[in-house]
Amino acid sequence: YIHTEDAAAKWIAKWYVATILVGSVCWFCDRVFWERVSRWPVNPQGHALWHCFMGFNSYCANTFLMFCRAQQRGWSPKLFETMMILRRIDF
Repeated sequence: YIHTEDAAAKWIAKWYVATILVGSVCWFCDRVFWERVSRWPVNPQGHALWHCFMGFNSYCANTFLMFCRAQQRGWSPKLFETMMILRRIDF
């Protein structure tokens, strides 16, 4: 992250960290407060949210790490927007 100058790659790296943090908080709260939360009329399903956030985390992690590896190999990778949210790498 420190060595890349590409703004799109930095955006992906920030989402990589954010999704793992938010997902971990969801899982932790579900694990610790499950007795209290299970009595609510609507259960927020922290473990299910953890799975969603970790899915996004897997995508962001792989995309960012492939980008960094391509830079290390001397290639000139570029990240492009797809459907205004997702990004893809062209080598």
